[in-house]
Amino acid sequence: MFALSRAFEANHRRRPSLLSRLFRIDETARQRRALRNLDPHLRRDIGLTDGEIETELRRSVWDAPEHWRR
Repeated sequence: MFALSRAFEANHRRRPSLLSRLFRIDETARQRRALRNLDPHLRRDIGLTDGEIETELRRSVWDAPEHWRR
C-alpha cells in the first residue's frame, strides 16, 4: 500500500502556485533583458554568439530553459 501511495504522490505533485509562476516569468524576462544588454566582449566571454542570443531573446517568457527554473 505504501508503494502505491508513493507512486501516486510522485505522479500527482502539486503544481506551483500562480504567484510563484508569475515570479518565474518575471525572473526569466529580467534575465533576458540582462542578456540583451551585455557588451559584446562579455558575450564572447560567456561563449555565446549574437545569433544564439537573438534566438534566446525571441523565446516567450514562459519558455525558459530547465536549468533557469531551479
